[in-house]
Amino acid sequence: MRIALMTNNYKPVVGGVPISIERLAGGLKELGHEVTIFAPTYREADFPEGSPEQDVFRYSTCLNRFVGGIVLPNPFDLRIEREFRKQRYDIIHVHHPMLIGRTAVYLSRKYCVPLVFTYHTRYEQYVRSYTKGMLKMDRIMPLYLRRFLRHCDFVFAPTEGMQEYLTDTCKVRRSRTGILPTGIERKNFDIDPEEGRSIRRQYGGEKIPFLLTVSRMAGEKNVGFLLESLARVKALYGKPFRMLMVGDGPDREALRRRSEELGLGDTVVFAGAVPNQEIAPYFKAADGFLFASKTETQGIVVLEAFAGATPVIAVRASGVEDLVDDGVNGILTEEDSREYAEKVTVFLESLDSDCCAGQSQEAYRQMSANAYRKGVLYREEAVALKAVHYYNSVIAENAMQKKRNIRLLPAG
Repeated sequence: MRIALMTNNYKPVVGGVPISIERLAGGLKELGHEVTIFAPTYREADFPEGSPEQDVFRYSTCLNRFVGGIVLPNPFDLRIEREFRKQRYDIIHVHHPMLIGRTAVYLSRKYCVPLVFTYHTRYEQYVRSYTKGMLKMDRIMPLYLRRFLRHCDFVFAPTEGMQEYLTDTCKVRRSRTGILPTGIERKNFDIDPEEGRSIRRQYGGEKIPFLLTVSRMAGEKNVGFLLESLARVKALYGKPFRMLMVGDGPDREALRRRSEELGLGDTVVFAGAVPNQEIAPYFKAADGFLFASKTETQGIVVLEAFAGATPVIAVRASGVEDLVDDGVNGILTEEDSREYAEKVTVFLESLDSDCCAGQSQEAYRQMSANAYRKGVLYREEAVALKAVHYYNSVIAENAMQKKRNIRLLPAG
């Protein structure tokens, strides 16, 4: 099968959508399918011929710096269609409803290729974080999505909660939707514990509780809320602990300054970006993973934490609630810094042999084991097989529809 994956952002940007696309492409290739990723150009992405970029077509960009530090791609680049015509694609899988999404609709119609779409992002919440609510995206985005989704033969949601959003709010027939999560790489489940211990030593967390978040340092990820909560944790817990912030983004320096203002200079470490292929040991190193984003449709980093047997303490939000089972493999709270801080403090105390009974420590070990078991369900090879099943169903239905249309044509 020949598959065209189309996206508005990809490597070297570190984010959920690029990671999801890369892992899906890798899983599909392992199954013997041919994949081409249509992605925008980045100045950093100057890969030589024959490199791992050989299955990626880079189209042009309009702006090298746009909202949140990503580029503004140029979906009108005529080279996209020229490149598309070189192959007889069986299916187009687009990952954004705007920009390249409209190009995918055009190519699907012109060349009679089935079109599927993955709803990765709660766009109305994402835009709200940058416009401070000035744009009424809660009303505009569902209307836009409804019109776009009419052109799609099938729509993927990463979780059940997002599938409900598509059927209830966006009015997509349930029979035209399916759940396709982002796969987690096999290597994430087999990290040598010594790699985790080495990271703890590197950041001074060898003999104290070690917490982690992995996130773009940008407004929509709600990292500021984590800092406010951690300041309360520091007062409540009263003992040393380490919080490692992994990731980069437009707000990183502002967040670092805010951390200092809150008196967290000796507690929070901003480690910067870590390449995706090197991130797994960080999850293995941590006792707990903190997450506060409310714009996720799935939360890939939550599953990566689970692969490292690391419980997650997260704000209740769509996508995340489908993964974190409160009290089983993690803890869910409301977006309230007092409540969040109290739950984190209780969690830290469960790690402390000096203040907790063995029963509490056993509860932590069970939560860790449950996290790992949940993560195993999302291994990338299983996700790729599921994608192929959906693709084949869509292609078969599309072929049957063409036959029906031919029979309906008037004779002569």
